Amino acid sequence: MAALLPLALLGTGLAAAPAQAATVLPVSAVTASSHDGNVPANAVDGDLNTRWSAEGDGSWIRFDTGATTTIGSIAIAWHQGDTRVQTFAVQVSGDGSTWNTVVSQRTSSGSTTQLETYGFADRTARYIRVVGYGNTYNDWNSITEAQVYGADGSGGTCSVPADVLNLTNWKITLPTGSSESPTEIKQPTLDGYQISPWFVTADSCRAVQFRAPVNGVTTSGSSYPRSELREMTNNGTSNAAWSSTSGTHTLTVDLAFTRLPSTKPHVVGAQIHDGSDDVTVFRLEGSSLYVTNGDTTHHKLVTSSYQLGTRIQVKFVVSGGQIKAYYNGTLQTTLSKSFSGAYFKAGAYTQANCSNSSPCSSDNYGQTLIYGLSVTHS
Repeated sequence: MAALLPLALLGTGLAAAPAQAATVLPVSAVTASSHDGNVPANAVDGDLNTRWSAEGDGSWIRFDTGATTTIGSIAIAWHQGDTRVQTFAVQVSGDGSTWNTVVSQRTSSGSTTQLETYGFADRTARYIRVVGYGNTYNDWNSITEAQVYGADGSGGTCSVPADVLNLTNWKITLPTGSSESPTEIKQPTLDGYQISPWFVTADSCRAVQFRAPVNGVTTSGSSYPRSELREMTNNGTSNAAWSSTSGTHTLTVDLAFTRLPSTKPHVVGAQIHDGSDDVTVFRLEGSSLYVTNGDTTHHKLVTSSYQLGTRIQVKFVVSGGQIKAYYNGTLQTTLSKSFSGAYFKAGAYTQANCSNSSPCSSDNYGQTLIYGLSVTHS
């Protein structure tokens, strides 16, 4: 299959590349949810007279760059784009199964059949797909050409955390509210929600900031505050609850710890919880990052030299009664555990409060930045 061609080979009149110079990424494969005979490969053949077309709300076309890279924008030429306005979204993925929305539902200009560039915060991914929701004339989705661009350094634009992370199947617990009854935001409200400084976009739209102060409101089952996501299902309407002995369950978090509370500088960035308690967590204590057995026991020292602000990847894979914990792609340890009612959590779960950390104020807090978040179940 042909790779994407440089703009110059597509003829004159096409939209320019992103504002800052960005490399056109090759596409090694292109697939789609369906087509009407106008096949997906037509969207990368360098010919504006051919197209991919599929009918139906949610039809998609996926472009595979062949390897994990940095993607900063996509340019799309819409079939009959000068007479119809197309509604669509753009998503990226590292594995082709878990998707993060980088361009929420928006519309084309309706004024050109040439390439229109849609930028977003630079994201590390291999796949990018365009999800169509029909146009102003009918429910068809048709693309004549597309080009995928690498990093452009712009950082993109965003309004709320859901513009950075796919929060469809999450809810968040915040360190605000009344005693033992912290604020909890679920879908669909979560999709348009942020609250400064506890849960906001950060790092030029590349990440979401989670902050929990030592004097924050806690849940009834914990003495520590959190700004933390809890896994959900059914588009965020039901609590996730799965078993370690059935299926394979994976959480991957791309994050940086950026602040620790004083005196007791402990913060949890990612964890597995069962029906009653923490099963295992990634917890930073000063410069030492641990995988725990339960909520307290130091099971595995991952590194003793972590520096605040360093971006890392942590991952849990649960299958066959075992938990495998990975750090930057390398297996660190395996825990044998049988449990049910399980769910993943990610964010900033500060392991300090006013009884063991001073000052007792909102200026004393734990904080993380999450750049990428994915969950798969199979």
